[in-house]
Amino acid sequence: METRSAINTRKRNSKYVVNRNDCKKRKQFVLEPGMTGFLCTCNFHERGCVTDAYRLLNLFADEKSDMNKEFGTSSTSNTFTKKETDKSLEDDEDEDISTALEKEINELRTEREMPLPSRKFQVVDTGVKNMIFITSTLPNPLELVTKIVSKLDATKEQCTRYLLRLLPIEVVCKAYMDNIKTKASELFEKYFAQEPKTFSIVFNRRSNNSIKRDEIIEDLAEIILKKNPGNKADLKNPDIAVIVEVIRGICLLSIAPNYYKFKKYNLLEICNSTKNKATPKEEVAELTNEKNPEENIDTTEKQENYTSDNKNLDVQIEEKEQVN
Repeated sequence: METRSAINTRKRNSKYVVNRNDCKKRKQFVLEPGMTGFLCTCNFHERGCVTDAYRLLNLFADEKSDMNKEFGTSSTSNTFTKKETDKSLEDDEDEDISTALEKEINELRTEREMPLPSRKFQVVDTGVKNMIFITSTLPNPLELVTKIVSKLDATKEQCTRYLLRLLPIEVVCKAYMDNIKTKASELFEKYFAQEPKTFSIVFNRRSNNSIKRDEIIEDLAEIILKKNPGNKADLKNPDIAVIVEVIRGICLLSIAPNYYKFKKYNLLEICNSTKNKATPKEEVAELTNEKNPEENIDTTEKQENYTSDNKNLDVQIEEKEQVN
């Protein structure tokens, strides 16, 4: 007969095997070529970063979908008959809160059980710390990120705590020069072939030594110039920044308009930056004079009035002394 200690050891081993399999299942979603989505960076709080990214992306994506639904219903409202609209209103009134909640729960459950390619947002493993990739089924990640950074730049309201940078990734390919140049040429056709624009190329490399910085920048710049001879490089204030992120054996290409205006797409820096900087004393005086036009009197006139008043006082004092 087996002793109690042997049985406990066997139970512990079986639990260990189950936990190990669970870990493998959780890490089965990895960054692969052909994906599109969003690259997120953080500082040692990856779980909080993923939560911030999910909340922010879903918030703005839902706002966009709601606007599209409203536009679609308003544009097609004339095609519906009166009976159909009345019937839909009655159905909405009959549906109570519990049914609506149950419906929403079922939708979330089905979305969670969906395979990876059909999910709206899904985090995948990059193999590098503080670098998180969220794949998406949205056709244009740049449109959503532009909407987010523009809103934050206008309101200065901080919406994230752990999520730092949010970059829209339109191309994910293997980190080979021939493959990168082929995919980059297809991407640049969309942004650089129509009108001449200024550009800069930002290259970052992590856990990869095969891709040379100078080589990839020169090759990509040559492709951009071939698309339109009017394109020019501008490192300080480009119209479009091409972000090249090489992570292990994967290359990610991102197009970022107004890259430096939006603080390199750092969401916290956008919210912390202030538009109105400290003005010199002369500018402050001009602003106060503009606010109070009645008090906007030339300083020379004030000095002349002041000196004339002093002379009148001196004359009055002399007259009083003569009288006494």
